[in-house]
Amino acid sequence: MPRHSQTHAMPISIAKASAIAAFIAAVCCGSSVAIAQQSDELQRVKPGELQSFEDISVERISPHELSEIAPGLGRSSIATAETVDLPRPLNRQEMDRLREVATSRTVLIIALIMPARPYRQEYMVYNGHATWVETQGAGPALITTADWLADAEHIFLVDDATQVALHKHGVALATEHRVGATRPSSQGIEGLFKNDRDVLIELRATRREPNLNLAHLEFVSEDAAVRTTPEAGWPLHDMSRPAPPMLFSYSPERSELIEPVQVLDARTLDEAYQFYIPNSSTAILGAPIFSNSGRLVALNALRHPERGTIGLAVPPGALSRFVESLSGD
Repeated sequence: MPRHSQTHAMPISIAKASAIAAFIAAVCCGSSVAIAQQSDELQRVKPGELQSFEDISVERISPHELSEIAPGLGRSSIATAETVDLPRPLNRQEMDRLREVATSRTVLIIALIMPARPYRQEYMVYNGHATWVETQGAGPALITTADWLADAEHIFLVDDATQVALHKHGVALATEHRVGATRPSSQGIEGLFKNDRDVLIELRATRREPNLNLAHLEFVSEDAAVRTTPEAGWPLHDMSRPAPPMLFSYSPERSELIEPVQVLDARTLDEAYQFYIPNSSTAILGAPIFSNSGRLVALNALRHPERGTIGLAVPPGALSRFVESLSGD
């Protein structure tokens, strides 16, 4: 019986083997075209060119080298951008540092304006900003936009002591009311001048350029200038470089916030406002608009009178020209 079983087992195994061999042959024949194609591609790699993964190396390149590696890649202004200008989110440390810079170079100022008759003859208080800007060899200069100071009888820099005095006499700042104008009681301004005039840091607009909507502010007191002027101001954006990829705005009214800013399409503006850069910043009246690398790009001047969500900023060309004129004094 065992021998009988073995004699029948052999033909079954041979049959299975034959079937498997036939199946493999059919598959191989059916995929001969794919194998041939793979062989053709493999032949494109020259022998000895790549033996193992250990032969692969990674080389870091700078963006300005891209045009040398791949001629014609992109526009030259983009291909030559420095790494620091490439758009990327700022980390927490970078944002904190940018906030520190903005805080040291941006101040609150108030302007007292007497309305024309027959309006009630009590001072209107306008709340705005001024920024410290680097000049060529002359130290930082305090600059703001000019239009809102056109009729100002008094201009004051607001430091901590001034804030206390203003609050004491009921003169509201924007943090207590809103950005723009407020009308305190006449006793408030009179009381401020009578009892706390010594804490006020008075400024005067020594130069106004209405066509550029910019004004240069100087201290009435030399001692106040020494105490208040920072060691460094905003460096201006280099006009020969591409536009910064990220812009921010800052106001001491919201000292904890660095506000991202978007530049809007200038072609949508009325002809009367074509001088300005439309933007999304909520801070106006001289608030700085600066780049991620800490350079001053523009000063936000006013809100669009018909579109309240749009700010209008003095452009970098006008700002650069004005600062250059201060250096020549």
